[in-house]
Amino acid sequence: DKVIQVPQETDSGLVLCLSSTYVPARKAMDLARKMNTPFTDANILVIGGNGPSGLATIELALLEGANVFTTADERHHKFLTGMGAKCHPVDPKKWLPTLKGKMDVVLDSVCLDGYDSSSLALNSAGTLVCTGMSAVYTQGQIRAYGMRDVRDYKAMYCKMRAKYMLNNTVYYDRTERFNVAPNEYAQHFRYLCHLAAKGSIKPLVCSRSPLNLVASMQKAIEHGDTTYGVCVCTPWTMETDSTRK
Repeated sequence: DKVIQVPQETDSGLVLCLSSTYVPARKAMDLARKMNTPFTDANILVIGGNGPSGLATIELALLEGANVFTTADERHHKFLTGMGAKCHPVDPKKWLPTLKGKMDVVLDSVCLDGYDSSSLALNSAGTLVCTGMSAVYTQGQIRAYGMRDVRDYKAMYCKMRAKYMLNNTVYYDRTERFNVAPNEYAQHFRYLCHLAAKGSIKPLVCSRSPLNLVASMQKAIEHGDTTYGVCVCTPWTMETDSTRK
């Protein structure tokens, strides 16, 4: 019951892009949606807009007519502005004075400060959707209480805080949600395949790497040395004509 039929005309790399980024992005937006209405003219803030999930969220929000704001390193601002988003620096101290209390929806996959700034950006009726916490693991080891690294404990705390302590907040775990509602995932996937076939959305596949280059590709991802979009691992050991594209 968890096998999803893929439309025959859909490219395999596109399928992976849609399933790994666009489907979760769509579901995250739905968790903040009021009465199943579109986000036309809503103010939406995407924390970390330059990553694959952030790009998918920005594109889907713009498609619904939202006013999209995003945070990212300055070197990504030109690309994100070209998409139609209004860019702000990564540091919450630099964007919060401008956006505080103005957002209808905030989607945070970074958790730079325990979701505090994202929560403060909401208006009185807004919703914060916490979709991840990449900053917990990318800022280096955290030493505390005589332990060498407590990042896993910090991640658990941030998740519990989002679920039970912060107001107007939803914590979205894509794996848990898929296990609970696979049919919902399948419906989103089919709909997004339809949008891609019409050209309404243009998912980006930045590379297709064979198995023997996965390690080097992972290093490139960690250092921000890849172009925009999803990096796809092909099921071949060596490079082929299709992986060179």
